[in-house]
Amino acid sequence: MRKYEYLSPETLDGVFQAAAGNADKEVKMVAGCTDFMPRLSAELEEIPAGEKPDLLIVSLMKLGLDRVEDCGGTVKIGACCTLTDLAENPLIQKEFPVLTQAIAEIAGLTVRNAATLGGNIVNASPAADSVPALMALGAKLVAERAGGTREYDIEDFFTGPGGTVLEKGEVLTAIVIPKRAGKGCFKKLGRRKAETLSTVNAAAYVESENGVCTAVRVAVGAVAPTVVRCTEAEAALLGKELTAKNIAAAAEKVLGQISPIDDIRASAWYRRKVAPVLVRRVLEHAV
Repeated sequence: MRKYEYLSPETLDGVFQAAAGNADKEVKMVAGCTDFMPRLSAELEEIPAGEKPDLLIVSLMKLGLDRVEDCGGTVKIGACCTLTDLAENPLIQKEFPVLTQAIAEIAGLTVRNAATLGGNIVNASPAADSVPALMALGAKLVAERAGGTREYDIEDFFTGPGGTVLEKGEVLTAIVIPKRAGKGCFKKLGRRKAETLSTVNAAAYVESENGVCTAVRVAVGAVAPTVVRCTEAEAALLGKELTAKNIAAAAEKVLGQISPIDDIRASAWYRRKVAPVLVRRVLEHAV
């Protein structure tokens, strides 16, 4: 019968030792547990005895990974910062309003009070609302393991639904975002107005000079196995005047990089219809 064990180390070394010493078990790193607990409850009701190896649950909430640091040209966000704390943080509000826009659209207040930014990332949902905003901002992810530290561009972090490049025993510890002079915007579409998963979401970041686009990043979620960095749309707009016509033409380029599916929230046809519209809107608002 599958057994469950819970540990809450106070140091990263304690986390690494727990993972290394339980190679025969499934090891799950958790923080706010807003996604994990419903999954665990379902498992306890549905999984036949003996079907899975024993599970070691390792909490990261005592590691001090809940701080926001101004590092001059960048801001370092601890992976265990709650979404509510980030939404209310004056530095985040000032430097990255597109991230606060995205956070405000995630679930409801009670979930945001417990859910962490790192958890929303590592959960690796293609519909995660924080990820397009972070991708538009050019965020980097810092992960630590017993052998040292690795840094990833966020667009290289995901391998598919629920999948990341993290290895067993490796922990996402921080999100580092460069300060930039441009403007951003996040928007989502869902089946209802509040506390809904995204049918499609999108974020954009734009810098301009004399009405010409000098830098741009665009990301779209819930239209592929992972959130997509829309490099073709970016290339179509970079160096161009930020006119409504040019923005609309660039937004259409997202169709070449998405591969939506039919699911309970929307059809692939619908997602292909609305993705360029949503990208156009976030670009227009960013401009």
